[in-house]
Amino acid sequence: MDGGNRIGTVSSVDADTGMVSVLYQDRDGEVTQLLPYATFNDEYKLPKVGAKVVVIHLSNGSEMGIVLGTYWNQGNPAGNPCSYRKEIGEKAYFMYQDGLLTIEAERVCISSSQGRRSFEAGELIKQIEAMEKRLEGMDSRLSRVEQQG
Repeated sequence: MDGGNRIGTVSSVDADTGMVSVLYQDRDGEVTQLLPYATFNDEYKLPKVGAKVVVIHLSNGSEMGIVLGTYWNQGNPAGNPCSYRKEIGEKAYFMYQDGLLTIEAERVCISSSQGRRSFEAGELIKQIEAMEKRLEGMDSRLSRVEQQG
């Protein structure tokens, strides 16, 4: 394999080593050995099998290289632009836009030095809505008392 940048498709993922092999369609389906997947800011997120990736190979003619990461394409669209969005798993992400931090996940755990609390986001929303209804009822009763007073 000659050096340079290449685009390929992830063929396999080894989560224990943080390495992936890449298939090159333009090279008659040639598959690389396991290559290290670059990490940025110590984030851990390996690509899925089938994801398109950019690979840089050493110029010494060896097969060795580094998978730089995925890129936006038809199979991996960028979606709506925002200040920051980090996909962290199936249907899970962090997003910051216009002063609002959104955390989307099936379950959320909040931990601090004083303790730890894990909850289902849907259940928490139901509890908040129930409290809002109770507060609306209290406001309504208070308004009636003030009007009578």
